[in-house]
Amino acid sequence: MVLTLAMDFVVASACLSCSYLLYSTPRPPRLRAFLLHTSVTHARLLPHESRNIFTYPVLTFLIPISALESHALSLVRGFLFSYGGTHLRVLGLRAAHYLYDDDGREWSLRRKLARTLEQFGVVGELGDAWMMTMPSYLGIEVINPLTTWFCYRPGRDTLWLVVLEVHNTFGERHVYILETGKNEDSPERGFDHQWTFPRTFHVSPFNDRQGFYTVSLRAPSHPPSDSPIPPGSGVNPIIRIHLHTPTSPPSAKKGPLKLTALHRTLRAEPLTTRSVLTALLVHPFLLFMSMPRILYQAWVLHYRRRLSVYRRPDPLPVSPSASSSAPFAGGGVCWLPPSLLERAAERRVTAYVHARARALGVTVVLRPGDPRDPPRTLGAADARRTLHVTYRGPQFFVNIVLADDADARASDLDVSDAGLFAEVFGDAKAERPALQRWVLAHRPAGTEPCSHAVVPLEGMGGLLLLAACIAAEWAEWALWVIAGVRWAAPAVVEMDVPATGEVR
Repeated sequence: MVLTLAMDFVVASACLSCSYLLYSTPRPPRLRAFLLHTSVTHARLLPHESRNIFTYPVLTFLIPISALESHALSLVRGFLFSYGGTHLRVLGLRAAHYLYDDDGREWSLRRKLARTLEQFGVVGELGDAWMMTMPSYLGIEVINPLTTWFCYRPGRDTLWLVVLEVHNTFGERHVYILETGKNEDSPERGFDHQWTFPRTFHVSPFNDRQGFYTVSLRAPSHPPSDSPIPPGSGVNPIIRIHLHTPTSPPSAKKGPLKLTALHRTLRAEPLTTRSVLTALLVHPFLLFMSMPRILYQAWVLHYRRRLSVYRRPDPLPVSPSASSSAPFAGGGVCWLPPSLLERAAERRVTAYVHARARALGVTVVLRPGDPRDPPRTLGAADARRTLHVTYRGPQFFVNIVLADDADARASDLDVSDAGLFAEVFGDAKAERPALQRWVLAHRPAGTEPCSHAVVPLEGMGGLLLLAACIAAEWAEWALWVIAGVRWAAPAVVEMDVPATGEVR
């Protein structure tokens, strides 16, 4: 009896508390932001024997970033939804999860978006923007494969830019910046804008990085503003992405349609306490389903449709000056951090290159593909000869440690002088000690023997570094063998992004 009364008291108190919060919290202006009930459809058409199609429901927010940052959209005193964090709230958004990675130093999404546009050479002032994305849920930031930014100039009602922010499952991020009225195709029926541009970011392990995207979209009917949007407005955005294979031999023309993806809004309703609670009650686990769905479809494609897996390439180096002159701006905005092994290899390689360059009277500038990492200047400071080396990722240093021939490891590099590169990295190859040769002889199957060293590894520290590199190769090899992974042959030629001209 006492237990029953206690339970009744707890339930009644909880109901009264919820009612107080729901009806005493000031509601945000209606139709300022939207909860979109959307569907995502993917259809793989090539190769024909691996065709696959699926459709999933998704909950998406369409919100103006100015109202978001002013906390005008907070629900239930910020407990149900608010901006600035993910903890102690049901749904949340924070700037650290989007655009470039700055360890959370910048809290403003608008400033991050404006800085991203500036870094890629986009000229013009950003006013406000619609942000179409999935929020965090119960403190967990789920993967957002695609976040779309609809950008407007100050005081203008017409759409200016569309920024497609793509996240892959490895933690890397990339933006494609599309300007209305510039390099546009004629949009197909039902869409407002359409562009075709080269694919430059690795997303799916079942596709290489070659090909072209054709993006068709229907934008929100109204710009984000402080005034409520009239009821009945068609704010339902639609995004369709076609992936075309490249032609053979590679050219600036798109080939057959390989894959299509459609993100379609089925129903839009104001972002209110009632609409959010109703959606979460009807679909309590929907916001958690992105990664399980990705993994399940990967299993289907690999083990049932027999598609082979492409190894993840390092993101392409970003050159803001080149991006500003290209017909389509954009590039990588977030790279994977280097591992402990890559950091150790980097220290060894840079110490050797510094000493080698000083002996030759050469200045070597090592420039990472990530523009937020500062370049390293090694060797003689006042040398007459300067070698610029741009590498894509920190794996470059591990490759050099294991390399027998520097030229064999130069495929992912951009060097200013091939002859000077060979002189610095290749002409002083030293025969490895017997113990190091024995360690290298026990690499996993399919790796080449390395009897000579591009970077000499002296002492016990060098031997331990080499052994750690081989152990990492064995661990990765064993993992893929246990999983039964079949690897695709790497592409012989990866098409460069054209510097000028349209893609047709």
